Amino acid sequence: MQQIRDEYRQALQRLHYETYTDVQKLVIPSAMEGKDVFVHAPAGSGKTLAYVLPILNSLTLQGKGKHMPKALILCPTRELCMQVASLIRSILLHIEGYRTIVLTGGVDIKAQIRAFRNGGDIVVGTPSRITDHIRRHTLKMEAITTLVLDEADEMLQMGFIEDVRQIISALSDHQTLVLSATWQDNIKALCSSILTDPVEVHIEKETVIPLRTTVHLVSIDEAHKLNRCAQILKKADRSTIIFTNRKATADFVCSSMQNKGFLCASIHSDMNWQSRKKIMEDFRAGRIHILCATAVAQRGIDVPGVDTVILYDIPDSQEQ
Repeated sequence: MQQIRDEYRQALQRLHYETYTDVQKLVIPSAMEGKDVFVHAPAGSGKTLAYVLPILNSLTLQGKGKHMPKALILCPTRELCMQVASLIRSILLHIEGYRTIVLTGGVDIKAQIRAFRNGGDIVVGTPSRITDHIRRHTLKMEAITTLVLDEADEMLQMGFIEDVRQIISALSDHQTLVLSATWQDNIKALCSSILTDPVEVHIEKETVIPLRTTVHLVSIDEAHKLNRCAQILKKADRSTIIFTNRKATADFVCSSMQNKGFLCASIHSDMNWQSRKKIMEDFRAGRIHILCATAVAQRGIDVPGVDTVILYDIPDSQEQ
């Protein structure tokens, strides 16, 4: 990790990144050497920083004029795009001269074109919106040297494969990093078709939980779940996330905790983007102390300083 520039080391210290995770130790050196990389690791393993840091480290200042994109990061959802862009911007908070652009659906494309007039060094976007900009010739691809497919398994499941292939065909020589929480046949086929002599990194689920994490298993009947949950919340020092398997359960638990005097909000896919964004902003700022979310939403939630996580229901799958 000696090649990481001092300004980024200082930024990581400011953000309280004290040590590198296993996936970061394995991915960052290979990515910084310009190699294609495939990463199979579960949520919470530190995959995002593993590719963001090498990208930032490779950037050079482009001056005050229009910036040509040097890196393109594809994510399956707008929420994940915003999460990735937020990490990049937090690292660059005290480092001037670099621009990060987010291009996703749900935003007027003409407004995006106007905002993108001065270009950007890093573009984060969803496959469908990126291909839209390519067709309109509003996103210049010729200077891009790094392509990242984050949560590639989700992109394939959501039917973005043709968009991804169209984006790849618009690029010249470039490095590709593919990150996935699963290692299934469709991911293997994708990697074999778009990666050249890749470095493969496989992280087992057991390595993700830090040693400082304490896990408690509480055996309790359904009728007493809410009261036990409230008891745990009263002892929690900082922010808490409660995961449920169903949207209706998330709303029910949230309403019950609100009635008990807790600052609580629920978040799930039935809510519009603006509502979800506002809730996450309030949770990060401490205006909301407890977040009730469906288990399937966990990939889109990344909040530093969360002290307690409660699985209100037994997850439907081992991955959750």
